[in-house]
Amino acid sequence: MNKTLAGLSAFKNLDSLFIALLGFILLLIYTGHSGIGISPDSIVYVSVARNIHEYGALLDYNLNPIVDFPVFYPLFLSIAAFFFRVDPVIAGPWLNALLFALVIFCTGNLMESFQEKNRIYKLFILLCIAISPSLFDVYGMFWSETLFILLSLLFLIAFRGYLRTRSITALLFCALIAAITCITRYAGITVIATGLMIMVFDRSMEWRKKVAHCFLFGFLSVTFLVANLIHNRLVAESLTGPRESGITSLGDNIFYYGKVVCSWLPVLDEHPAAYMSTAIILFLIVCVIYLKRAWFTIAYKTTENCFAAFFIVYTVFIIGISTLSHFEQINNRFISPVYIPMLIVFTCWIPETMLRLPVVRRRIALVGAGIVLVAFQVNQLVKLYGMYQEVSTYGIPGYTDDSWKNSATAGFLRKHAAAFKPGYGLYANAAEAVYFNGGLRANSLPHWIEDEDIKDFFSKGTVYVIWFHSINDPDLLNLAALRKRADVLKQYSFKDGDIYLVKPHLTP
Repeated sequence: MNKTLAGLSAFKNLDSLFIALLGFILLLIYTGHSGIGISPDSIVYVSVARNIHEYGALLDYNLNPIVDFPVFYPLFLSIAAFFFRVDPVIAGPWLNALLFALVIFCTGNLMESFQEKNRIYKLFILLCIAISPSLFDVYGMFWSETLFILLSLLFLIAFRGYLRTRSITALLFCALIAAITCITRYAGITVIATGLMIMVFDRSMEWRKKVAHCFLFGFLSVTFLVANLIHNRLVAESLTGPRESGITSLGDNIFYYGKVVCSWLPVLDEHPAAYMSTAIILFLIVCVIYLKRAWFTIAYKTTENCFAAFFIVYTVFIIGISTLSHFEQINNRFISPVYIPMLIVFTCWIPETMLRLPVVRRRIALVGAGIVLVAFQVNQLVKLYGMYQEVSTYGIPGYTDDSWKNSATAGFLRKHAAAFKPGYGLYANAAEAVYFNGGLRANSLPHWIEDEDIKDFFSKGTVYVIWFHSINDPDLLNLAALRKRADVLKQYSFKDGDIYLVKPHLTP
C-alpha cells in the first residue's frame, strides 16, 4: 500500500500532472457558459445530496428513499458540497474538473508501469484523454460515471500492486475500492469481475492460494453492495427499484455499442454498416490478446493486461444488461468507462514494436503510426470544438441550459410556487424539473403499463398537472388519456408549458 501511495507522487509524474492541469482548465472553460449539465438522473443525485444535510437521510426530491441508484455518489456530492461550502450544482464544474484531472493523472501513473515506457507515447495518450469528446460529454454532466471512471482506475492501480506482492493487505485494499465502486454504480460489479477474472486466469498462481484469494476478494467486495440492497429492500420493498424486461435484441445492442465506439474513431462514425462488425472485431481482438497472454503466461500480470480484462468484462456486462433489462439505449454515457482501456489496449504495443524494427522500417512505421495518431487527435479536436461552440452559445443540454433558464413555465414555478392551492396533489410529466426549477415536490404521472398507479392517480381527487412541452416521454399518460377520464382545466398557459387542474370523473 505504501508503494501504491508512493507511486502516486506528483513528483514522479510531472508530465501527467501538467496534462491533468490542462484537462482541469479545459473542462472549466467547457462548463463556463451555464455551469454543469443537469439531467433527470442528476437531479436525483443533487436532491439526495441536499437532503442528507437537511434531513440526515438518503431521500430524493420527493422525500422518497433512493433505490434506483446506489448511495455513494450522492453521498460523495454531499461531502464535496460541505467542503466547498456551496450547493452541489454550483460546485459542480470545479468538482468534475477535479475528477477529470485525477482521471488523467491516474492514467499517467498506470502508464509508468507499462513494460515499454515511452515519454512521447505517454504524453500522446494523456492528451487524447484531455481533449476526448467522449469524456467531456460525461464530465460536463452531473453523472455517477464521473466518479466511477476514476474509481475503476484507482482499482487498477491497487490491483497492479497486488499482482506484484500477492499480499493480503494489497488484496484487502483492492476489495475496499471495488466495494465503494459497487455502491457508486451497480455496474461496479464489473470491477469485481475484472479482479476475479485476472486471478482465475493467472496460471502462475498456486491453485489453493488462488481459491482463497478469490473467495476473500469476492466476499469483501460485495459487502457494501449487499448492505445497500438490503437497505433498499427494507425501505422500499425493492432491491434496485422498478425494472422492466429488455426490449432491445442482443444484435441491436451490439450495433449501438459499435455506433458509440465508431463515433470515437475517424471516418468510421459516418458508416453505419461498420458499427456491428467494428464492435465484434475489436472485442474479439482484445479477447485473443488476453487469452494468449494467459495461456503462454507472457506479460499476463502487466498493467496493459489489466486494462484488457476490464475492457472485456465491462463490454460483456453493458451489452448483456441492456439486453436483459429495459432502460436508456446504449450511448456514450454508458460506454465511456471503456474509452481509456480501449485507447490503451490498441496502442500500447506501438513503442515496443517500433524498437524491434530495423532503422529504415522503424522510420517508415513511425511515419505511418504518426499519421494515424495525428488523424485521431485532429478528429477529436474537431468534434470537441464543435461541442464547445454549441455549449458556449446555449449551455450544456439539460436543466441548466439557456432554454430552461429562459423558460416561462420554469420561471413561473420559481416565482409563484404559492399559486398552487394547498390540499391538491401536484403531478408533472417531468417531476424532477418541477423540483429543480421551483423547489416544489411533484409526483410523476403514471406509466401506461402500471395499472395500479393509474388507478391510484384517478382516485386522488382534484390534482394539478404541470405539463412541459419540451418533455416527450411516451411511457407516461398523456393529456389525451387524462381527458378521457377527467375534466382537464387549463389554469396557466405559457409558450413552453401549461398548468392544468385535473378533476377525475365521478364513477357510480
